[in-house]
Parts: sequence; C-alpha cells; structure tokens
Amino acid sequence: MKQITKYLHLLLACASLILTASTHAKTIVVNTANNTDFSAGKTNLVTAINALKDGDTINFNIPGGGVKYITTPAGGYSFITNNNVTIGGYSQPGALANTHGIHEANNAQIKIVLDSRNGAGRPMGGPNGAASLTDTTTWGEVTDGGWGVGEVAILPLYRGTNIHIEGLAFLSAYDSSEPTGGTIKCVCIATDVTSALDMATFAGSASGWHISGCWFGVDPATGQVDLTGGSPNIGDIDIATYGCKQANASNTVYAVNGIIGVARNSTNPRAEFNVIVSGYGVDLQGGGHRYSGNFNNILPDGVTAADMSLVVGGSERFIEFGVCNDLVIGTDGDGINDADEANIFGPAQGGGRYLDFYSGTQSNIVMAGNSINADINGRSFGDNLAVIIHTLNNTSSARFGSDFNGVSDALEVNTVYGGARFVDFDNGSPTNTRWLSFRGNSLSNCVSWTLGTPPLGDGQTAAGGLNIFTNFIDVSGPNGTLDIIPVIDAGTTTTILTGTCGKPLGAPFTRLIVDIYVADSTSGAPPQGQKWLGSFTDNSAVDSNPTVGAFTFNLASLAIAHGTQVTIAVTYSSDTQPTIGPITRAGSHTTVGVRGSTGPVYGIQKSATVNGSYLLAAAAVGGSATFTDNNPASFYRATGPSATGQTSPFSALFTMP
Repeated sequence: MKQITKYLHLLLACASLILTASTHAKTIVVNTANNTDFSAGKTNLVTAINALKDGDTINFNIPGGGVKYITTPAGGYSFITNNNVTIGGYSQPGALANTHGIHEANNAQIKIVLDSRNGAGRPMGGPNGAASLTDTTTWGEVTDGGWGVGEVAILPLYRGTNIHIEGLAFLSAYDSSEPTGGTIKCVCIATDVTSALDMATFAGSASGWHISGCWFGVDPATGQVDLTGGSPNIGDIDIATYGCKQANASNTVYAVNGIIGVARNSTNPRAEFNVIVSGYGVDLQGGGHRYSGNFNNILPDGVTAADMSLVVGGSERFIEFGVCNDLVIGTDGDGINDADEANIFGPAQGGGRYLDFYSGTQSNIVMAGNSINADINGRSFGDNLAVIIHTLNNTSSARFGSDFNGVSDALEVNTVYGGARFVDFDNGSPTNTRWLSFRGNSLSNCVSWTLGTPPLGDGQTAAGGLNIFTNFIDVSGPNGTLDIIPVIDAGTTTTILTGTCGKPLGAPFTRLIVDIYVADSTSGAPPQGQKWLGSFTDNSAVDSNPTVGAFTFNLASLAIAHGTQVTIAVTYSSDTQPTIGPITRAGSHTTVGVRGSTGPVYGIQKSATVNGSYLLAAAAVGGSATFTDNNPASFYRATGPSATGQTSPFSALFTMP
C-alpha cells in the first residue's frame, strides 16, 4: 500500500508539473499598430515583447483592413530573451501563407510590417542595450569582428532558444547616426558569455531559431522593393548571428542550428518560403544552419529581378558565413519535401558573391537544388561577374550538386546561368581533409576560361585553379598539371566511351567516378555539362579497361544520338559502396539496415528479380529504413553517396560520331 501511495504521489506531482508548465504559456494579442498607445485595452508590440515568458506566442488582431505598418519605437524593442517563443504574423486577419511551389510566384498575403524606415532599432551593444550608438560597452566577438558599436536590430534575439518568427515583412532604412555607416538589421540572433560559468551555461543558447514565411525589403502592399529610407541602400544585413566570447578567452559561443526558410520534415514547407531582397542578405556564424526555400533578390512574382543598382558599393553578398560547418543551402536530399527546399537566386552585381566564406572552418557544406542567376521558370538573367562560392580554405569540404545516393538525385541539381566562376580558393595548401564535389549540375555559359584555367578554379591563373587537385592526383604525365583534365579518346562512339584521367596519388580519394554530360550548346561557352546522362566507376565490373585512370564503358543504355556534343568529369572519391543487412519483414513491412559508405542518407532499391529493374523503395536515414513492400519476394540493394572527393575540371568537347 505504501508503494502504491508513493507512485500515486509521484503521478500527481508529475501531473502538477505538466499543468503548471502549460498554464505559464500564453498568447499575447497585439491589437494596435501604435507603439505609443499604452491605454487600457490596447496592446502594442512594445507591450507584447516586454510581457513575453517562455513558451509564449505573440499574435496580431489589429482592426481594419490592409497592411499594418508598425513603426519601431525610438531605441528599439527590448531584447527577446525567452525560449520557445513564436511571433506569428499570419494570425492577422486577412493574412495568408504562401501555397505555391518554389518555382511559382510567391502568393503569401502578409499584413504586418515591422517598419524601421525611421532609422530606429535596438543597439546590440550589450544585453541591456547600449546607452547610445557610440557606447563602447559591447559584448560579443569584438576582437574578431562580431557585435560592435553601432549594430542595430529591429528584432533583437538574445540567448533565447527555439524562437520562431513567421509571416512578417521587414522594412529598414539607412541609419546615418551609426558610427560605421550602414543600415538597420532586421533580425539579430545573439548569444553572450560574460564569465567562465556562462561558457558552460549558455553554450547552447540562441540555438534552434527559425525565420519563415517572411519578406525582407519588399513592401507587401505593392510587392515592390522599398527604398524610401533616405539612402540608396537596400538593406544591410537582413538576418545576422555572430559569435560571442568572454574577454580574452579562446573559446567562442555561437548561435547554432538556425533555419531560414523550410525546416527539415516540415508539415507545410511552402508556408515557410521567405523573400529576401538586400545588398547583403544574411550573415551567419556557427554551425548546423539551414537555408532552404527562399527567393533571393528577386521579387515575389519570381520573374522580376530586384533593382540592385542602388546598392552601396555596387556589389552584393547573398549569404556570408564565418566559422561554419554542417550547412545546407537548398535541398537536403532526404526524400522529404526536397522539391520545396530549393532556393531561387537572382542576378548579382559585378563582383558579387552568392556564398561568401570569410573565416574559420568550412566543413560539410551542401549546396543543392538551387537556381542561380535564373528565375522560377529557369530563364537566365544574363551574364554577370559573380562568384558562386568564395574563399574556401585548406580544410574545406563542400558538395555542389547531387550526392547520387539514389534519393532525390534529380532534385539536387543546381541550375546555373552566366556565372563568371564557381569557386575561389584561398592560397592555403590543400590537405586530405579538404574535398569539393561538383556533380550532376546544369551549367549554361557559366565560366569564361582558357586551357589551364579550369571552371572550378579562380578564373585568374592556372595555379589558382589547379592546386586543389595536385595533392591528390598524379600530375607527372607529359602535360604536367593539365593531365588532371580527363580526355575522351577518338575511339569513342555513341555506345562506347573510352578515355583517360589522372591517376590518384593514394588514399583516401582512390575511387574514380566518371560522369558524362550533354555539353552546354551556348555559342562560345567553355566545355561544361548542361545535362547529366550517367555515371561509371573506373576499374569496376562495367569497365573493360583494367588500367587505373584508363576506362572503357558501354554507353548503350544512355541512348546518345549521333552528333551529340558531350563532356565528362571525374571525381576522385573516398566513398565506398554500402552493404545491406540485416533485413527483417513483418507482413508487408520490411526493415532494411545499411552499413558502410558515409551517409547519412542511403537509397534502398527493390526489384522482383535479381537482374530486374530496381526502383527506389525508401530513403534510409541513420542506417535503416522501414517501408511497405507487397511483393511476395523482393531483392534489395543500397546506393550510397558518391560525393566525398575532388571533382576534376571538365574535359574538352567531344562530338559523338
């Protein structure tokens, strides 16, 4: 009886805790756009933010139709320091989230605008707000270029985790009083450490933030870029998060695992698309961030490029990263919502950069499924001088395009038009920890280059483009470093591909994968692939030439027509093919385990016969997959990623006889 009573008391205590936790969370409804109205019965945004507690939600129900412009008060809003908070703009009557796909016009109806065209914002000079824009009492990575004097935000997020901002528009202005010059930042996400204790206590603070369904720099009433802030500058940094550390400490704390756009496994991904128009869109430090389902410097109609001619300096940075790792820009390829995770990047001004990595580590970066310098219909905005990926260092690892693991491979293709060059490398010597995979993409008139300056290089010198490869590939042949450019032999036909490529120097990049493409047909374009046709592995069962670095493959299954121009690329990969096991079955439910390769996602394919046609059955995430299989008997095989490695420059054009 005592034991039963003990359990009963425990259950009652747990129930009391649950009830107490649930009663704390509340919904605060903003019912006036006037941030100076504190009269009875009125709740403005100033009041709502000041009243926030953990778990609370701020909604809007401001009377009257049309778009409501909420002017930022002098000195800005208080820091949002709470956890599990939502600010939901789509709660305003008449507001509707987007329902169209990423390759259609964004049809969101946004009714709440946080308006800082008056130049007001919260100085990010300290956890209580700096006394003024010239206050030198700062926190953050001051010595490393983090938060400093004059950093100003519309919404300042500080230490709080799992904060979700959705369905709002942000308009900002040039702030002439900022000592360093610039504009109001729309959203700033900050963590802070002021002591050794804080290093442990707040190591995970400001993580898990999510910004979705918002428009930046575009007035929802007109669907046009707003430049009425008094200076020719479209935004400074719309979304920013920097590291912070204790003074003179060696460790830095970052706001990690943020989401801009579509969250993984979202139940309504299209509602989470953002429209971001700025000369300097996003600046992120820390790892685990995700940037998916966004229009970038393109109007909500999806076909009109934002007029960026008034950007100060005449060039743009779409996304800038510092001290980053484990990034997803576009489609994650896990088989869930992949078609709705791409980004649409408009044109960049001369000298602009799509992804700019400016400091620290840069590991495990994925950029897949995006349209670059193209509209939602795949139409080019013409040539520009932008760099796709800027300043990878000697420890970088990045995948641009598909991993060819059998899951959403076609959705991982980046479509690129008229870019000057793909990657700028720094001058550091490459190491075996650095790899760059560049597979399956569709390229049209992208790179201006001459022999010895490959498209993956810096567009300036042969050495600048080739040094990443020479540490992994034998370049001692008769043509020196140019031997790394694969060659299609004259004996090639529409059914047989024969050629050579540089031999690997040794581990780890010893698996040679040959990708064949239909070449870009643009007049005067360099050799590059416009459509991926197929892949073959050197010295595999399908290669009839036993010499490493020399290959002969049967192309009959690709049905290439006579006169087709093709080009090839070789990836020196460290991936191994996965193996299956164990397999269990309960009725029609099959569970398949996967071992080997590098993951994290594998494709499980099935067929009714061992030599039959294999089709994707499921995506295995985390080493296993459970799926329905109504076949009385099935054969399974696993496909793993073949992306971890160095992709060599494309070969010269070859016309199939």
